Amino acid sequence: MKLAKKFGGLFCRDKFEAEFRNALKRRQFNIVSKQDEGSYEVSNGTVMFTVDVSEARAAYEKSRSDEELDMLINRLEHDCLTKGRMVSFTNGQEFLRLLIMRKKDVTADMISSDFVEGLKKVAVYTPDDEIIHFLDEDTLKKWGVPREVVFSVADRNMCRILSKAEINEETLCENIKALEFKISSPAFCSSLIMCNEFRTAVYEKLGSKFLVVAPSRENLLVLKNITNNILEGLGTVILSEYRKAKNPLTTDVLLFTPQEIQVAGRFSIGRGDDIRGSEQNIEQHTETDAQDTENVENTENSKSDTGKE
Repeated sequence: MKLAKKFGGLFCRDKFEAEFRNALKRRQFNIVSKQDEGSYEVSNGTVMFTVDVSEARAAYEKSRSDEELDMLINRLEHDCLTKGRMVSFTNGQEFLRLLIMRKKDVTADMISSDFVEGLKKVAVYTPDDEIIHFLDEDTLKKWGVPREVVFSVADRNMCRILSKAEINEETLCENIKALEFKISSPAFCSSLIMCNEFRTAVYEKLGSKFLVVAPSRENLLVLKNITNNILEGLGTVILSEYRKAKNPLTTDVLLFTPQEIQVAGRFSIGRGDDIRGSEQNIEQHTETDAQDTENVENTENSKSDTGKE
């Protein structure tokens, strides 16, 4: 066995696929068909699903590391096991999450609802909080579960992630209090703002009114005591993060109050907002005499009641 593990790959034309097939067999899965170089139809006799291995294969081809291959195969193995359990709501509900996305990135086949202007909450499932799959209508029909229940369970799971978050409080220039959230699954960092318990987590440190900046899904900053000149300076950072982000989210500054969420300010990046690195004009919409979050005016008249799905 030791020799086979050490030298077997030398005689295998596609070591990645061979290891992937072996991982499937360990979980009683088989490849039904190979759709293309990146995806396979996989079945365990009860459920059939598609597995996309293109990113994992590319990572292995780049590193050619046996340790990395083991890690990638383990993730794919776990992913297949999760998809197998998604055959029923009872077995799959622990994998449900809420993902915050730009409205323009959400497609009709996704399970989504409005969050705040330009942003939506989307129901997804994940085996490890890194590989993310979108829930679809066909799955809901098989489960026989209302959308409201799915969103409620996903919110509960997100609140569990929030409860384990490392929340660091710092004082920035001019005595600005700021909170930074760190979680083991960065892809869901900004999605924490959709949790029912998010306000409570912030209230303890900043009070009941605060500002949120989320230029990407992975970057979240909560602020208090922001004056207009400081917020304008912050716009440069927001735009920079937005442009270079793999998953850009918003250049809006959101004002959270106990009753609602408003767009307190917006930094405009002009046309072609997906073109990184170009010079853009910053347009700032907050009230000129704002002294803190209580005086920030929502010039866009955008409101969101997060209690409705």
